[in-house]
Amino acid sequence: MAESDHPKEMEMREAFGRTLIELGREEPRIVVLDADLNTSSKTVLFKKAFPDRFFQIGIAEQNLFGVAAGMALEDTSPSLPHSPPLPRAGPWTRSRSRSVTQV
Repeated sequence: MAESDHPKEMEMREAFGRTLIELGREEPRIVVLDADLNTSSKTVLFKKAFPDRFFQIGIAEQNLFGVAAGMALEDTSPSLPHSPPLPRAGPWTRSRSRSVTQV
């Protein structure tokens, strides 16, 4: 089989964005919440296809989860294409340094 006969491999983020569009066509309750990463996560593709179902929350990942919980209670199916570092390690580190047990 010639090299040109092989389908071009798709980057995982591109496949994710395209799959969101396919799922969005099948299920109108799917919405996407974004924290200012829509170009790198390729959710911009969903944004272009379904602008009324795309919500830019901004750089507020903790708020993103609260908004998603509220939307889920209102019979939507939020997609959060992020892996923010939650819970933050800062408070844990501070409490650990004050711990009597030296954990």
